[in-house]
Amino acid sequence: MNAKTKNIAAAAVLILLGGILLSLRVGATTEYDEQILLLLRMPRTIAAIAVGGGLAVAGTLIQASLGNPLADPYTIGIASAAALGAVIGSLFKGHPILGSGVFAFLFSMGGLTMLSIWLRRSFRHATEVLLAGVVVGFFFTALASLVMAMNDPAMWSSSVVWLMGALGRLSLAESVTSLLLMLIISTVGWFHWKPLDLIAIDETSAESSGVDVAMFRKRIFFMIALMTAICVSTSGVIGFLGLIVPHALRRLGIRGHFLLIPFSFVSGAGFLLCSDVFARVVARPSEIPVGVVLALIGAPAFLVLARSKISSNPSSAL
Repeated sequence: MNAKTKNIAAAAVLILLGGILLSLRVGATTEYDEQILLLLRMPRTIAAIAVGGGLAVAGTLIQASLGNPLADPYTIGIASAAALGAVIGSLFKGHPILGSGVFAFLFSMGGLTMLSIWLRRSFRHATEVLLAGVVVGFFFTALASLVMAMNDPAMWSSSVVWLMGALGRLSLAESVTSLLLMLIISTVGWFHWKPLDLIAIDETSAESSGVDVAMFRKRIFFMIALMTAICVSTSGVIGFLGLIVPHALRRLGIRGHFLLIPFSFVSGAGFLLCSDVFARVVARPSEIPVGVVLALIGAPAFLVLARSKISSNPSSAL
């Protein structure tokens, strides 16, 4: 790594460590004792690391595999599909096999499969993919809201908060499990950095280099669906993080996936930690969903990125 890359790595690690310290010390309440630390703040901190890192890596993988620089689990609708699956899975609470995580994965994988079929048959430009993703995302979110309202109206308020993106629902053991799964899947994704680099440049060149693009994309889609399902089951729908982090790193000069994947995980974790701390203290003693904070940051960033892509390549409209 050159000096600039080392500086970026150091900054990302410092932001992550700072976010961890703030998350453990700061919250909606100013009280601090071991019970608050162990039962509330530590699980929430670990969950934020898992979700932030996982969404950033998932966004990196989606952008490379689809060749779409504006894709992430939220903008192409699979996060909303996973949320619908998680809501339906919650109806089977207590079942030894069926549950929120399983249904979230199945719906996420189904959404990605439909998207890949559409890409082969009709959709070509990035605008078409994103428009379809936005429409599908709204549709799945509406269905999830309908199921929640019909199932348990008394829990409607807390369910809506979860759907908007909220951490702090898991126990310490569940948060640690989510983090371990994210680290494992991200590591598996990192081992695919060479074909990801080739596909991100040109599919034809990747195939001529010996990459079975269709089979490789299926493996990547499986990892993306699994990561999205874990993130949604952990925190609800948190948008734009998988879009912002990889783009910010590329703007700083981190382009090859050998570095982009681990840098995305660390940066995404630190970014979500800091956003969650802000969500906890900005309206203290009340608390706003962290998904709202990400939307306030991500929506303008998305518009800027979309405008720059259209300006640079108007013929393809993104």
